[in-house]
Amino acid sequence: MTGLVHHLRARRVPAAMMGAAALVWGLWAIWTAISPPDTLPAPLAMAAIGFAAVAAGTTLTGADPDLDRTAALPWPTRRALHLALAALVILGLLLSVAGTAHGYGEPVALVRNCAGALGLISLGAATLGGARSWFYLVPFITIPPFLPISRTTGDGVLGQILGWPVQAAESTAAGTTAAVLLALGAAGYIRRGSRSATSARAAA
Repeated sequence: MTGLVHHLRARRVPAAMMGAAALVWGLWAIWTAISPPDTLPAPLAMAAIGFAAVAAGTTLTGADPDLDRTAALPWPTRRALHLALAALVILGLLLSVAGTAHGYGEPVALVRNCAGALGLISLGAATLGGARSWFYLVPFITIPPFLPISRTTGDGVLGQILGWPVQAAESTAAGTTAAVLLALGAAGYIRRGSRSATSARAAA
């Protein structure tokens, strides 16, 4: 446990947690101040999750990713625990305002979007490096709100897949999409860790 604590401190996890809290609670506070009682719109809820996941992404790499790979430590286990902690923190922040008049939405949708967001962040870290871990996630924060979809299960399967962050909680296609993204991203990150900046530059 002491080793895990040192690992989290070395990855700047406390600072990232405070940043995620400021983003989630700050957006909630602004919406509470300017709107009548109601849950936050799905695009705003996804924005909060996405920004919190980006904050978590800054912790997915250490000062020397190459050293991480060569050190005789159980890195896959630590990476898995790291991702699990990030998910619990983000969900905890979102659910902390669930009992108010301006919650972030249904817990099922929050879990789905958190899973998909962390999957994309993990995939970004594994393939592009920690500094660019946000790259795959940002389009899913910014584009789906402008897609010509109804954000209901009445959308076609393709519409539900492309707009998975803003779909209703009961959308099977959206849930499956988020689960696939989490599986791909987590598997890549847990197995390989964050790509080093040297490797990313060499491939560019």
